[in-house]
Amino acid sequence: MFKFTKVRIGEIALAALSSIAIASDVKAELKSTLTIEIDGLKAQKGAICFKLFSRSFGFPDNAKNAVMNRCVKVTEDSPQITLKDISSGSYALALFQDVNGDRKLNRNTTGIPTEGYGFSNNPATRQDLTRYGDCVFLLAGASRTLKIQMKYAPQK
Repeated sequence: MFKFTKVRIGEIALAALSSIAIASDVKAELKSTLTIEIDGLKAQKGAICFKLFSRSFGFPDNAKNAVMNRCVKVTEDSPQITLKDISSGSYALALFQDVNGDRKLNRNTTGIPTEGYGFSNNPATRQDLTRYGDCVFLLAGASRTLKIQMKYAPQK
């Protein structure tokens, strides 16, 4: 009976180690590449600044709540940004063209954006009314491509 217990404990330990090894293999496979294709830039200058959110809190403006917050220099009319090793999950993306280099979406005195902006899923809403639920997408598998159409508010 004593030997059976030792063997049983050894089998349990081996099974546990195997589970850990399998889980870490699965976790390694849950990384994805996200490609963001941007259309409709009015000018080939400045930078595209984007925030990637994994939850609604802080979306779309609060960079502290974003899982990723970066700016990439504009070098062509239809830029493409590739993000590697992103964990699979649900996300929403907010971006804008920072023409003047201040890393902010500039607005006029009435709060209307003076720089171009866009969101994942290209919702048909104004920048100040866009909700996380309108923009959320699933990132799963090896790769995903998002096509973002830039929007520009009419200026007076």
